[in-house]
Amino acid sequence: MTHGNRRYARPAPAPAVRRQRGSGVMAVLLVVALLGAVGLLAQGDLAAMARTRAQARSIEALARARTALIGYAVSYAERHPGESYGYLPCPDANNTGSTPIGACGARDLGALGRLPYRTLGLTDLRDGWGNCLWYAVAGSVKHNPKPLALNWDSPGQFQPRTDDGIALTGADDRVVAVLFAPGPPLPRQTRPASTGRRCPGSDSAAADVGHFLDGGYAVSFGGALDVLQGTADGLPRNDLIAWVTVDDLFGALRRRSDFAPHVGEVIGAAAAALEVRLGEADFLAAHTAPTGALLVGQLPDAAALGLPAGRSDAHDNWRDQFRFAACADGSACVSVTFTDVPGIRHCRAALLFGGERIRTGDPRQPRLTAAQRADPAQYFEGGNADNLLAGVPAFAGAHEFNVSPATPATTRDVVRCLN
Repeated sequence: MTHGNRRYARPAPAPAVRRQRGSGVMAVLLVVALLGAVGLLAQGDLAAMARTRAQARSIEALARARTALIGYAVSYAERHPGESYGYLPCPDANNTGSTPIGACGARDLGALGRLPYRTLGLTDLRDGWGNCLWYAVAGSVKHNPKPLALNWDSPGQFQPRTDDGIALTGADDRVVAVLFAPGPPLPRQTRPASTGRRCPGSDSAAADVGHFLDGGYAVSFGGALDVLQGTADGLPRNDLIAWVTVDDLFGALRRRSDFAPHVGEVIGAAAAALEVRLGEADFLAAHTAPTGALLVGQLPDAAALGLPAGRSDAHDNWRDQFRFAACADGSACVSVTFTDVPGIRHCRAALLFGGERIRTGDPRQPRLTAAQRADPAQYFEGGNADNLLAGVPAFAGAHEFNVSPATPATTRDVVRCLN
């Protein structure tokens, strides 16, 4: 990753990515294996065996494409200096094998087309019937136009379901990309003849989508979208799907040796930029509200803090994870107790970073709705949330962000003392 004039060494992401075993691929394997086995037992003929082998090839292609998408997100900053990571490419709209130059729809809209295999460094992956794979990406993670924020709380846009409507993922799984293996044409589909492109079909994903995919999908869409898993017998649909969640992306990123230092630099740069503005009454009035003994607010964006271009993308992606609290009278009234370094410090202000959301138990932190994202209790634990809400100038947390196999290492609050 590149930040300012410092460039992180790029570790080989492939081993970490290969360890990804997302629920999408497992769902495909379970559904297809079961239905394929039933077909063989019931029919015992060569056609059933051929169909099962073709579906196995489709599963392999979906798995390879899924791994490549996660690898693309994990290494995005190396491919695009000065930008952050986690972005996924726009689909291939013109049957070129590449993501198009320019935007794929407006900001926050999802996009669907063929898999941009060239952009991902792949061959033209085919399903078991010779069709190229198709791909849909959520507006919350697509690379053009980029979302206003991308982090481990970014929302999903897809709900994978069985044909009879049963959800294949939980409410908080946040599916941000879906891969499709189209399978053979159904009676209602007439596949266009190739126009000389490498993948079957015309040079327009918008014109072809209904002839290859069975769900009545549009190539641009807002809001949530149900995506339907096909069945081995092909009725009423035979698309096989796999998917990627935002946790798949950040699970791979957490295994990068430089992920914790990167987040630490985001925190440090924000603290340094905010610290020099504490004496500006107009700045504080614009970004805080009086609360008890404190002025409490959300972290301003990179432009408001005057951060350089090389840091702005990462800062704006993470800033919703922060709150800051400054003493209303300008004194060093805030006390900060660190859990990873000895002593208590007294400061004019404190900057708090919330860490990952707690996914289970009490308190669970879904951070899904606007009201939830405005609630400090969705980000901070212990007394920190209560003290932000009441304006009590006392906070506790780690000084440094760390990643370890123990989940609390990434969910605990990080606090910086500002003077």
